[in-house]
Amino acid sequence: MPALRDMPDHERQRISALCGHVKRHLTQAEPLSGVVLEFALSVIEKTRTCYQGPGKDELLNGIAHKLAAGHPLDEFESHLMIDVFLLHARLGAN
Repeated sequence: MPALRDMPDHERQRISALCGHVKRHLTQAEPLSGVVLEFALSVIEKTRTCYQGPGKDELLNGIAHKLAAGHPLDEFESHLMIDVFLLHARLGAN
C-alpha cells in the first residue's frame, strides 16, 4: 500500500471511512460484513508482514478467525485492532 500522501484524496477518504466503520462495529460488538470485513482482514494481513515477534501469527490468526466468524474480540484484541492496526492503516504505515 503506498503512503497516504501519495494517494488521491478520494482513496484517503475511503480508507479513513472504512477504519471508522470497523472501529464503530468493534466498539459496539457488532459483526463485520462485506467490504468492511474485507478491509479489516486486509489490515490484519498487512500487519502480519510488518510486525515480528513470538506468537504473532497465532494472535493475528485468532483475530482474523473471530472477525470472519462474526464473534466479538476480547478487550486486548479489540485494543490492538482499533488503537494499533487501524491507526497504522489510517496513517499509511501498512
